[in-house]
Amino acid sequence: MVINRVVTGLMTMLLLFVGTAVLADSPKDTKNPDAHSVEVRGKVVLYRVQIEGMNLGQTAADKADAEVFVALDSDPKIIFTLQLKHNSPDVNRVMADILREAYFKKAPVTIYRQIDMKRTNNYKILMVQVN
Repeated sequence: MVINRVVTGLMTMLLLFVGTAVLADSPKDTKNPDAHSVEVRGKVVLYRVQIEGMNLGQTAADKADAEVFVALDSDPKIIFTLQLKHNSPDVNRVMADILREAYFKKAPVTIYRQIDMKRTNNYKILMVQVN
């Protein structure tokens, strides 16, 4: 009985801590990205989907292991990537569908991409927003 209460109390504290850490890292509103991403806006001019295992890029710095590749008209040389592997988060498929629809409708989107320490031409997509 006492052990169950101690374990329950510890689990509650852990959940509160994790929830607080996640909220502290989240953006304050939808107009500002979080501290771990860069905002890029434009219309989708390239939407490429390929089978798992085919990489994009010639060099190690540019190689991307992904199934969805997107480019925006604001800088078409930059490629944004999403993985759709069997163990990828379900939200990746949702973001891929949103970007596909935006491509066909020529609707502007905002992509929040990872901050990369090294200079590459492709970036992992963290968030997608339809404008």
